[in-house]
Amino acid sequence: MQLQEQSDVFSMQRTLVARSFKPGFVLYSPDFKKCCGDNPRLILAETRNNRFAHEAGVYIPSTNSNYFTSNYQDGGSVEVFATNCKDFTTTALDQAVVKQLPNANGACNYRDKVLFCVQGSLSQPSALILLDPKSLACETLLDNFYGKPFNSLNDVVVHHPTGDIWFTDPTYGHQQGFRPHPQLPSQVYRFRPSTGQVWAVADAFAECNGLCFSPDYRKLYVTDTGATRAVGLDGNEIDSTKPSSIYEFEVSGGGTRVRNRTLLAHCAFGVPDGIKCDTQGNVYSGCGDGIHVWDPEGTLLGKIYTKTLVANFNFSPAGVWVFAEEKLYLCTIGARGALAEVEGHKPGV
Repeated sequence: MQLQEQSDVFSMQRTLVARSFKPGFVLYSPDFKKCCGDNPRLILAETRNNRFAHEAGVYIPSTNSNYFTSNYQDGGSVEVFATNCKDFTTTALDQAVVKQLPNANGACNYRDKVLFCVQGSLSQPSALILLDPKSLACETLLDNFYGKPFNSLNDVVVHHPTGDIWFTDPTYGHQQGFRPHPQLPSQVYRFRPSTGQVWAVADAFAECNGLCFSPDYRKLYVTDTGATRAVGLDGNEIDSTKPSSIYEFEVSGGGTRVRNRTLLAHCAFGVPDGIKCDTQGNVYSGCGDGIHVWDPEGTLLGKIYTKTLVANFNFSPAGVWVFAEEKLYLCTIGARGALAEVEGHKPGV
């Protein structure tokens, strides 16, 4: 597949939103150049008209493919796609597989398989479901909190030092009309697959959404997208007085608890959804006009600017895959994802 270059290298922006620029890179601090490297590029990989590029974003070394999910479709389903990182072709997974992943959303690499947050439906539970990308077999790891159904699981990460799985559970499935009325608060949970135990570890969110650990696992970052409320399948309502924020927690208890919640950053355009760190501890989040990048102190360094909503993205050896609803971008920058080593990324693959 031929890829299309989209970007000028840099546009400097001091105080105003960058809506007039074409897709590319917007600097708010000279330090952003350290993230971008010497030759940053934003490349349009594919365009479709059905909001096909929305969530997840998981690179699997054994298949050299990147897996992601669509937005909720008019037919009442979410599709799952795989992009081959050698020839950049994107194909949809078979519907027989997708039916076992009702309304799949966020995901992560778990033991070289794709661990999905499946939001569920009116008749199917929200669950953590593991997809083997080779055999396409699905395995449910967890689908309730001690008898209570989850609301609509949204995003998931692995705490590699302990092997525990951390995930968020907001109420967007009910807001969109495909999940029953919530029975649990919007919370962050920790799950230990070896024992089946699960703990609620953080609450007091309007709508917790994305989450990730710092490179040293001493901090947990959680996005709160309470400023946006889904209105059925037709769109979102925005209340800018509600949270559009990234919270930082100190990880304690040997990697089992969190404490000392602080506000790291507020997103001024859209809401911060998916979130990742690079190896230097900088914090990236998909927002209303692209990917915003903050340093560990909460200073906005710059944007990977798409002019459109980016719900999620992920690092891979090929670059950063950017899911901009009707457009799929590949962004090549100098920074590497914090999980590059643990997930077996080989540069240049």
